[in-house]
Amino acid sequence: MDQFSSFRISQLRFRNLRLLQLIQECGSVRKAAERLHVTQPAASAMLREIEQALGLTLFVRSRSGMTPTPAVKTLLRRVQVIGNELSAIEAEAIALATRSRELFRVGVLPRSMQNIMPGVLARVVQQNKGVEISLTEATSDVLLDALARGELDCVVGRLTTREGRQSAGGNPFLLETLYEEGMCVVVAREHLLAKRKKLTLTDLSNCNWVLPPPGSVTRNLLVDEFLHAGLMPPSPVIQSSSFLSNLSLVEQGGLVTISPISAARKYQQFRGIKILNITLSMPLPPISLIWGQTRAMEGTLQIIRDELRIQVQ
Repeated sequence: MDQFSSFRISQLRFRNLRLLQLIQECGSVRKAAERLHVTQPAASAMLREIEQALGLTLFVRSRSGMTPTPAVKTLLRRVQVIGNELSAIEAEAIALATRSRELFRVGVLPRSMQNIMPGVLARVVQQNKGVEISLTEATSDVLLDALARGELDCVVGRLTTREGRQSAGGNPFLLETLYEEGMCVVVAREHLLAKRKKLTLTDLSNCNWVLPPPGSVTRNLLVDEFLHAGLMPPSPVIQSSSFLSNLSLVEQGGLVTISPISAARKYQQFRGIKILNITLSMPLPPISLIWGQTRAMEGTLQIIRDELRIQVQ
């Protein structure tokens, strides 16, 4: 890209880019102009300006309306990230103007809220009196998608090769590995398999499973484990993203689930569950602190990182 093209792109305003979203949603420049509260000629001029700056045709005009080209989808992913970042900037500016707290959005795996995160967050609010923490608990794939869209400031979760190290906006994630944790297979103590000393995946293939949703790291791990053994992956009778709920369901008898080893060992001590004597060979990605490349390691993020380092020592 030459210097002149770079300059033209730098002159584009976010309102121009917002127009692309509206044209895609509405299917016409006229309706998009109404939503943006500008005239149709002004909207058409804005669209020409964007296409000239990028050197791309973004929409195909026809009697049926405006059809987006493949380039639009790629561009709009970045526009969404920019929009979410601008919303965060606006929220921070309002917070400063009204002397309210800084909002910091953290995505966490449910398991992390049972071990390292409560202590970390307690220390964060002690050290930074002006922060308000917003917590989102979900599977790693859901959290990383939200991080890529600019809806979270950091994630404590797992980054797999399936997700790669690229956010949806094209910017790499940065991460710091915290600790390794494997998975195990769990049943109720009264389950027939609980009495078996030797087990293979074949013994588990016809069981009734309760599993995390498709796309989650642990679900992918189990699928890979069965496929590697030449077996069809189990189709769960219940799907739940909460490992605590899954262990409670298993405790009622008849179901099988997969769980972080440390959690299963803890609950095995005082709940009616048992870890099966079977080793899962597929490696599980480590738990990491993950953030976007454009976010500086300072303020609340730095406090979280420092406290996580202390917790996992």
